Parts: sequence; C-alpha cells; structure tokens
Amino acid sequence: MELVYVSGKAPIGCRFSRWLLAAVAVLVAVPVIVGTGTAAAVPARLSPVSGQPGFGPNVKIFDPAMPQSEIQATVDAIAAQQVDDEMGTRRYALLFKPGTYGTPDNPLIFQVGYYTEVAGLGRSPTDVTINGHVDVYNRCLTPTNCIALVNFWRSLSNLSINVAGLSGCREAGNFWAVSQAAPMRRVNITGGTLTLMDFCTAGPQFSSGGFISDSVTGDIINGSQQQFLVRDSRIGRWS
Repeated sequence: MELVYVSGKAPIGCRFSRWLLAAVAVLVAVPVIVGTGTAAAVPARLSPVSGQPGFGPNVKIFDPAMPQSEIQATVDAIAAQQVDDEMGTRRYALLFKPGTYGTPDNPLIFQVGYYTEVAGLGRSPTDVTINGHVDVYNRCLTPTNCIALVNFWRSLSNLSINVAGLSGCREAGNFWAVSQAAPMRRVNITGGTLTLMDFCTAGPQFSSGGFISDSVTGDIINGSQQQFLVRDSRIGRWS
C-alpha cells in the first residue's frame, strides 16, 4: 500500500503514516521464528476462550439462579474478614448479574467492609434488585467509642435496594455510615430511608462525609455527617 501525493512534499503526519503502514506490512509478511529455529506462520486470529473468564478468587460474580444460602455465606464471610481490616491487603469485588436477590420474607442482608466493591452488572440500576440491606455500620473501637470516621475505601453502584428484613433500630433504613472514599453511584433505594449515620450503636456515632451521584432515594438521614456531596440525584427530605 502506497500513499500518493499530486504535488509538493507530504506533511510530516502523512509521511509518518506511510512509514507506519510500510512497517506493519513488513511485520505481517515476516514469519515468526520459534525456539527451534524454524519458521511458524502467524495465526490469522486467536481462538475464542470458552467458559467464564478468570477474574481471580477475590471477584465474586453472583447469579439469581444461585442458592441464596450460598450467596449469603459468601458475602458474610467476606464482611467478617473486611469490616475491621483497615490496613489489610485483600481486595474484593461483589458483582451481581441482572435479576432479583432475596425476597421481603427471605431478604439478602450483608455489610460492606474495607476494600470491597459491590456493583450490579445490568445496564440500568433497576436491572439488579436486592431485597434486604447492603449496610455499613459504625466501628466500635472500644465499647464506648463507636464511630464511622474511619469507614473508608468501599463502594456501592448500579443496583436497587428494596429495604427489607432486620428489626428494631435498623429496620427502617439502609445504613451507609461512611467517611470519604466510599462513593454511592447509580443506586435506587426503595422501601425505607437511606441513613448516612449509624445511630444504633453506642456513641459518639461521628461520621465525616461522602459522595452520592446519579441515584434515587427516599428520605435521607444525614445525622452526624460533617459534609456530604450529592450530585445529579433525586432524593426526599434531608435531615
């Protein structure tokens, strides 16, 4: 392939493009030399890989057809490991394929600890619905020092939560008691409030800011939050 110009000198960019095309043509034409010293033809295309890609053991992909007991056991085990693991090295992604998880009578309820991403895999937040709770609570560093000031490094995105299950203080809302580096994006919350403060533990219950975008919620309890940035969202009352 050759680029032809009617008159004048080709611009630098075009000269580079012509050089690049020539180089690619040479590379394609030259056979590959394998370790034995013999030439091997370059394959026309890579063969497709069958099965699920290997994302590693810390990426958990859930399907609505999976037994809920299996999903619950997996998310509970990760939460138990990560809730207090502030300086740990493990990272997790909990990814939900489109569908519904849990029911109002048998809800899926779990906590989100450090270095954990929870996300729906649908095109829209309403493609994945969790009936239950996806919560972040205060950390009680001592029996009388329960705070969210150190609840960093986690995220929630692209799914819907229909608040269900639990009782007493935690019954009415989904708790997201965080302080920075813990965004909530494209989340739809129905069936209860979204509370950014955990008021169900011993004090002082302090929390220190976060980020919500492109979400739809009912009423939000700000409580002890020092600041919270909310962008491009539709919310109820802010208290």
